[in-house]
Amino acid sequence: MKYDEDMIHSGIATFVASDYVTLDEIGAYDVSVVGIPLEMGLTYRGGAAEAPRKIRECSMWKKIDGMECYDYDNRKYVKTNDLKICDLGDINIWHGDMEKTQQAIKETVSKIRAKNFPVILGGDHSITYGSFIGVKEGGKYDKVGLIQFDAHNDTEPDTPYFSRINHSNQFTNLIKEGYLDGKDMLTIGLRGLCNRVWNDFAEEHGITIITANEFNSMTSDKMIQIITEKFADYDAVYVTFDMDALEAAYSEGTGTPKYNGINGMKALETIRGLKNINVKAFDLVELSPSHDTTGITAFMAWEVLYNFLAVGFNKN
Repeated sequence: MKYDEDMIHSGIATFVASDYVTLDEIGAYDVSVVGIPLEMGLTYRGGAAEAPRKIRECSMWKKIDGMECYDYDNRKYVKTNDLKICDLGDINIWHGDMEKTQQAIKETVSKIRAKNFPVILGGDHSITYGSFIGVKEGGKYDKVGLIQFDAHNDTEPDTPYFSRINHSNQFTNLIKEGYLDGKDMLTIGLRGLCNRVWNDFAEEHGITIITANEFNSMTSDKMIQIITEKFADYDAVYVTFDMDALEAAYSEGTGTPKYNGINGMKALETIRGLKNINVKAFDLVELSPSHDTTGITAFMAWEVLYNFLAVGFNKN
């Protein structure tokens, strides 16, 4: 049933209880949300295909409609963005055919970016391959930067044992195929031991890396300053947030959990600071509800998206 009043446990579970529309109808909205329930690109634990639906469920109790708020984190009054948001549902997945699925992602995201702002709910991190290309082509941008929040480089070499595009080599392929210049990329949250080949690729192609320890040791204002200065003159910036970037207390519900991680509050403050740059798309990936026994990772996934859309998104 459809209700006039807010009833968070009733009705269709769309993002922030927004209108459920088709691609032909998105021109009347500021933001289009689309889910990609893909986990063909995983190399470890499954469950990412369940994430888009879970994020929508977490989002239904809040609106992003210009509400007057008091920000206890910074002791000041703020007003959220007043956004017209729609939900396109999920892209069809061709199970067993990663190439066809990536083509569908690229085409759909390109059509969204040509009309408004895409928020993309993964799925595993391989979705960023098709989504990034779609944003670049749909917006006809020349200089596109990328901010990656992640515990892992995702710059592994290709392997015959997984899909050509998977969640650990999507940036390798975007760079090798000429869609992305490594110098236009900032990775935040790396930690632990990794195969030196992954780091060698990142260094060779000029990717800027801020480790989890480095992120946690600096103020949020300093992190925002670094981001703002790096991407000040870009036509567009694509942001991808992998949930395993966060400190372990908030990231048990991921396919590839890792100890340590970036501080949750600093991460949200950094997300709010993205309003200083020309962000043109945002994806969130690697939530695995089946491993999220307390629901805390799904909750934080929603908080990341809410803090960006309500405060960190510059709709002008």
